[in-house]
Amino acid sequence: MNHPGPRNAIAEATALGTRPGLSRRRLGLAALATGAALLAGCAAVTQVATGDVVLRDRLVVTVDKPWNQFERGLGDNTPVWTQDGITVDALRFYVGLKDGELIAPTPSQPKGVQPLTFRSTMGAQDVARLFEALVARDGSSFTLDRIEPAPFIGQNGFRFEFSSVRKADDVRLRGQAWGAVRNGELFLITYTAPRLAFYPRGVANAEAIAKSARVRS
Repeated sequence: MNHPGPRNAIAEATALGTRPGLSRRRLGLAALATGAALLAGCAAVTQVATGDVVLRDRLVVTVDKPWNQFERGLGDNTPVWTQDGITVDALRFYVGLKDGELIAPTPSQPKGVQPLTFRSTMGAQDVARLFEALVARDGSSFTLDRIEPAPFIGQNGFRFEFSSVRKADDVRLRGQAWGAVRNGELFLITYTAPRLAFYPRGVANAEAIAKSARVRS
């Protein structure tokens, strides 16, 4: 099956493997993870054209270069866009989460995993901690590097920067997030990519999309 833009699993794993010290075993894990990801979202991969794009009938963003979209993410029902492959760079859109909704489904294994629930009373630090819990749930590390007020969706919001080491393959990631709570609903866009080459290349484009975001009336 051909998709409009993501690389195949081996090419993506090779890109990840350009980081010095990545073992063959971890390279193989990256390839397997990528292949599983593509199979999981096979029927829902579409190309995002340039211009105004509406996500979940609520959030509008302006795009100046094509992306590839996994409409339902990788089993968590969160739209994910990518330029170089979903395990390489990922732009995620959390659109209008209401009080009591989960930011992602709670896995059945291992037992005892706590649900990650959004509350309408959450501030910027609380949302950052919620996202940290999501990233770290599989054993990956997470470090909040910076958090500050920033305009988003036409109102006062927040922006935070973070770094992470992905457990599956030890790839070091950097990321940014832009968010706001509007009328008790959470709107959040996050971008992650390997820190050495992909992140510096893609973060400006991701930020431009985040700055263009507005809520459909």
